[in-house]
Amino acid sequence: MLRVPAASSLSVPASSLHGSAPAPSVLPEQPRPGEVLPLTGLRIVAALWVVLFHIRGNLWTDFPGAARYLNPILEHGDLGVDLFFALSGFVLTLNYADRMGNRLTGMGTLRFLWARLARVWPAYFLTLNIAALWQGALMATGSHNPVVPDEFSVASYLRQALLVVLWTESDFDRLTWNGPAWSVSAEALVYLLFPVLVLLLPRLGRVLRIRQLLLLGTAAVFPAVFFAVITGSLYYPDLWMLRLLGAFISGCLACMVAGRIRRTARTARLGSVAAPVIVLMVLTVFYASHYADRNFLACTVVLLFAPLLTALAISDGGLSRLLSTRPAVFGGHISYGVYLAHMLIIEPLWWSQTEWPWLLAPKTPLFRVLLLVTPALACLGGYLLWRWVEEPSRRYMRAMLAPASTVASVSVMSTASQRTEQRNGLASRSP
Repeated sequence: MLRVPAASSLSVPASSLHGSAPAPSVLPEQPRPGEVLPLTGLRIVAALWVVLFHIRGNLWTDFPGAARYLNPILEHGDLGVDLFFALSGFVLTLNYADRMGNRLTGMGTLRFLWARLARVWPAYFLTLNIAALWQGALMATGSHNPVVPDEFSVASYLRQALLVVLWTESDFDRLTWNGPAWSVSAEALVYLLFPVLVLLLPRLGRVLRIRQLLLLGTAAVFPAVFFAVITGSLYYPDLWMLRLLGAFISGCLACMVAGRIRRTARTARLGSVAAPVIVLMVLTVFYASHYADRNFLACTVVLLFAPLLTALAISDGGLSRLLSTRPAVFGGHISYGVYLAHMLIIEPLWWSQTEWPWLLAPKTPLFRVLLLVTPALACLGGYLLWRWVEEPSRRYMRAMLAPASTVASVSVMSTASQRTEQRNGLASRSP
């Protein structure tokens, strides 16, 4: 059997899995089952990295002094997508390897795919329709469109709604009406492959040593790194599949490595030291490649993502503890919403610059303020998606596959919860 235990028994430091630490007012009291808190906290870092990547040009224009020092990091924020996929591979392996790793079953596969659809599709579908309204309004009024989609048609809408829009394309530039949503289509493809991939994981765990699993994780991302370096671009035709599938597999293997490492005070300290050292290595590559005018070499940092996940999972202090704080974990929970919402905020901001240049031209005070609060607005949009779309939809969609008695119980509990919230709301408004 794979030595990555089931979600309820993951052998990682208690401070990571259960949130226990000397500052209970800072850390979550009840983390979700099978959740490794530092990795959840890392998700918001990846999401905000992508957000800043998309406004890096504006930051460079309006804040050239600060941008000069931050640009080596911000100009590679597109690698936040690769980090997301590595995280996804880790978490899915953690939660499904024991359940699905023995044999392929139709019902087990159906339940897995439905659970993943419940997780990603409702918020994705809502933002797709918001983007459709935005693009349609610009087209109907003849207004300037800052990001013209490659195709605005019923066929494109259906391909996006069904999460298959990227599967037959070699490039994702302006493919989806909500810019970053292309990666959700790639994620859906990975989900289809996972029930087969997960069959290999327990078997690899039985025959390979830790160092061999580490090498295999490196091999998973090496082809994408090789082509990106040779071609000088992460956006070479069809490279998206190598990039994201490789990152996902490396995350799966990182989970296996974390499950194989014996938990001792020594290994926890080792992880606490290794995590910031790996981050420092990533930053060194970014700045060295930038100042050497070899930016295409920056993509090599994806080789370090899987070791970073392993180090964070086994450590109990330092960076791991920081990412386990309540704000970081909460940010991780809303990170998917942040990722989906941010371009729906940024594109209207770019459009406004053209429509009202006297008010929002580059370097004007109002635009600078709006630019600085854009990440916060993305977080607000992400929270609203998480609170009102992601969580309720996930709960009800997963209940659809539960027995009738369970569905009734969920319905009763939900109604009771709503009534409690209403009473609390009335009480809070009382003088």
